[in-house]
Amino acid sequence: MEKLTLLFFKKDCMGCHACEVACKQEHELGIGPRLVRVVENAPDFIPIYCHHCANAPCKAACPVEAISRNERGIVLIDKERCIGCKACLEACPFGAMQYDNAAETAIKCDLCVARLDRNEAPACSNACPTRCIFWGAAAKLNEKLEQTVLAGQ
Repeated sequence: MEKLTLLFFKKDCMGCHACEVACKQEHELGIGPRLVRVVENAPDFIPIYCHHCANAPCKAACPVEAISRNERGIVLIDKERCIGCKACLEACPFGAMQYDNAAETAIKCDLCVARLDRNEAPACSNACPTRCIFWGAAAKLNEKLEQTVLAGQ
């Protein structure tokens, strides 16, 4: 199975936060954790999200092996095994890991794996009004990125 990932074209992001809202609704998250965050670095908006790293530092940092990769390459957290030590939060180079105070566990983007199982797009991608969030096979998205960079877009 091909590795799946997300790709944001930040030049097209207008900072509307629709991706954040859609993600919070999809995962029924209350106040606090945001699995996708859009931060302003004037004049740009920078999306912060899990990259589902091939050699995920969060996975390596977890002392109880609560973090794994599925056959699609999606990095997942087993909330039953997570002890809430936050080692994964410190290890993530993207700041994508979050802590759910209510559940006392780490949480992160799971690429809306339940939606993918239903052949639906991740909530963030589906909600983006400028269509700057792409998802799919990592190899194809990297090809798209290379073409965009070479075209000077």
